[in-house]
Amino acid sequence: MVAQRLPVLTLAVLLPLVWAAGAAADPIGKNDKEVQAAANPILDNLLAGFNAGDYAKYSKDFDATSKEMMPEEKFQNVRTDLLKRIGKYQSRQYLGFLRQDKATTALWKGKFSSTESDILIKMEVSKRKDKNVVVGLWFQ
Repeated sequence: MVAQRLPVLTLAVLLPLVWAAGAAADPIGKNDKEVQAAANPILDNLLAGFNAGDYAKYSKDFDATSKEMMPEEKFQNVRTDLLKRIGKYQSRQYLGFLRQDKATTALWKGKFSSTESDILIKMEVSKRKDKNVVVGLWFQ
């Protein structure tokens, strides 16, 4: 029996826009402990908003450009599609991070209610004016 592979799922292809911010953007954390401490609360809030269908909570830590690229109506449409395909978020395991230019991409292995497959959660975060903001998010 051949295992069925889920198609690549993208909740929000928020193009990495940290380069547009120039010198005002910086990566977060220098090691796993620092990245987890900064990224976990952001992802907790975002996933709680996803599960509840609460756009304000989901997008709370997005930068302005990311909010423009994922307005509430688009969020609700994409969320409905993902709920059909993978279900609600249940749990995750931190895998590590990548530092790329002026952003940090944190990686988790996620579990969702309607699939037994692991879902890779990639969240790109950048520090701007002493605030960590989401500049990219993918569920694959």
